[in-house]
Amino acid sequence: MDAAAESLRAWRASPRSQPSKPDKPIRAVRADDGGADLARQIAEQFGKGPVHEVKAVVYRRPPHDMLGEAGYSLVSNYFLRRVLPYCLMHNIISKLQAAILSNLIGRQKKGKIECTHAEIATELGVKRTSIGHALDALCEKNLIRKVKRSSYQLNPRVAYNGNGQEQRDFLTELRALALDSKFPDELAPELTLFSRTELG
Repeated sequence: MDAAAESLRAWRASPRSQPSKPDKPIRAVRADDGGADLARQIAEQFGKGPVHEVKAVVYRRPPHDMLGEAGYSLVSNYFLRRVLPYCLMHNIISKLQAAILSNLIGRQKKGKIECTHAEIATELGVKRTSIGHALDALCEKNLIRKVKRSSYQLNPRVAYNGNGQEQRDFLTELRALALDSKFPDELAPELTLFSRTELG
């Protein structure tokens, strides 16, 4: 017998080649076995002892509250740095209009706003009758758009509450309307600092 055949015979006769027998008899596992976990029972029968659980605790960083839990709106830095200050200094936007715009930015949910004149007036501490004209002026400037009574859309190029893809989808939705006002891409002529290339 040559060396290769002898080696094969020895390997077949070795204990490693024999199927191992479980330490305890295998019992049938029933699905209704006291509500026990099927995978655990199988593992314990074929393993070398009980299955030990490993538990992991995941710590989630709490959201920044910044004196409120309503979340955040992403506001255009260009609008905050150039447009709004310029318009306030040159009386293009009144203090009341700026206050209402800020209030609406904080109220928005994915660019949509539902509120009454009375609700805005209460939060700003002004008369309800002063809110309507200021909202109309913001609509004329294309900073917001009135959809129906007490329902508005915030220009998503100014500020948006949501992720970048949602903002793009909202812009696409608004542009598909092809509004005569050119909302949201064009603002009133006096807002010449606001261009589509710089804010889009």
